[in-house]
Amino acid sequence: MGELSCDVLVAGGGLVGATAALALARTGLSVALVDRDEPSIIRGRLGFDPRTVALNPASVELLTELDVWPAFAPCAFQSVYVCEERGTRHIEFHAAEVERRELGWIVEVSASVGVLWAALKRQDNLTVVIGNIEDMTAAAAAVRVQAGDTQLTARLLIAADGANSSIRAKLGVDASRFQTHQAAIATVVETQRPHCGTAWQCFMRDGPLALLPLPVRDGRNFCSVVWSQSETTAAQLMALDDANFALRLEQASDARLGTISAVDRRFCFPLEQLVAGSFLPAPRVLLIGDAARVLHPLAGQGVNLGFEDLSEVLRVARRVGPADLGDPQLWQGFARRRRLRAELMVRAMDAFAMVYRISDPGLNWLRNVAVDLLNGAPPLKRQLIREALGFGVFAPPR
Repeated sequence: MGELSCDVLVAGGGLVGATAALALARTGLSVALVDRDEPSIIRGRLGFDPRTVALNPASVELLTELDVWPAFAPCAFQSVYVCEERGTRHIEFHAAEVERRELGWIVEVSASVGVLWAALKRQDNLTVVIGNIEDMTAAAAAVRVQAGDTQLTARLLIAADGANSSIRAKLGVDASRFQTHQAAIATVVETQRPHCGTAWQCFMRDGPLALLPLPVRDGRNFCSVVWSQSETTAAQLMALDDANFALRLEQASDARLGTISAVDRRFCFPLEQLVAGSFLPAPRVLLIGDAARVLHPLAGQGVNLGFEDLSEVLRVARRVGPADLGDPQLWQGFARRRRLRAELMVRAMDAFAMVYRISDPGLNWLRNVAVDLLNGAPPLKRQLIREALGFGVFAPPR
C-alpha cells in the first residue's frame, strides 16, 4: 500500500475536477487527483461525443490561462434564439449587443476531459491516483482518504465528483432536491442547413428542445440535441428507430435546419435539480461543481457554475499562498456565497420551466407580451447577456 501527502486532494476527474487539479497545481501547490478510471474519448457514428456542454467566456478565460483551451476544438456561437411552441413571440440575443464576437462555445465532454488529463500528466507537482474512494476521515488537522491501494493525506479535499458524489454520500450531506419529472435525450444529428452560429431553443409543451452548434466537417452540418420532456414521452422517443426519431425532431423544431439526414446514438438521463445542504460539509472539505449543485440544462449554466466555484477557490489559494489552505475559516464565506448562488439559480430554473408549462390562454398571452417587451428593451437584454457570459452582478468578483 502506497502513501501520499499533498496540499490539495481533488476527487473527480471530469471537466471541473480536472481543471481544478491543474489550476491549483499551477499555483505551486502539491496536488493529487483521484478518479475511479482514466477517461476515454467517446465518438459516435457521426464523429462527435453526443455529450456536449456550453462554456461561457468567463469559463474560457480560465481555460485559456491554463493553456489548454485551443486543444478543446470548440464551436463558437454568436447568437441565441429562444421561442415557444404555443407562442407567437421570440427573443434573440446577439454577441454584438455586448460588443463581443461570441456568446459562448459548445465543446464535446470526453474530448475536452482528455485534453485536461494530458495536461495533468505533464504537471510535475500533480499526482493522478486511479481507484475508488473507499474510506475517508475529515479531521481538524488533515483529511485522510483511502483510494484503491493508496493512502492519501491532504490539507484540503475538493469534491468535484459529480451529481452522484461519493464524497457527499460518505459525509451524509443532505441535499434539497427539486423534482422535474422530466428526462432529457442527448444526441448529435446531421442537418440539411447550417446553424450559422446560432444556438436555438424552443419551449415545447413537455419541455425545452435545444439545437446547439457543432463544427462543419467535410461540408456536412451537425448539431448537438438536448431534448427535455416528460419521462413517458422520453421513453417513447427512445423506442423509435432513427428515421422516425429524426422525423419527430424535424416536426418539433419546425424544420428550422431543414431535413435531418442522420441521427447518432441517443442517450437518455433523468433530470433532477439539487443543492447540497452545505458546500463546506466537514473540516477541510469543499464541494464544487455538480457535487454541490445540479441545474436543469435549459440555461446551459451547470458547468459554468462549477468553473465559478473554482475561480473563487483559486482567488483564495493565490491570496493565502503557502499557508494552510485547508483552514475552515478561509472557506465559510465561500460556502455561504456559493450555496446562495446555487439556490437562486435552481429556483430560477424551476420557475422558468414552470412559466413555460402554463397552458392557460390568458397567461400565455401575458408571457408573449413580456417576451416582446424584453426583446425590445436593450439595457435589460444586455444585462441578461452579461449574466450568462459570467460577468454580471451575480458573478463572483474578478
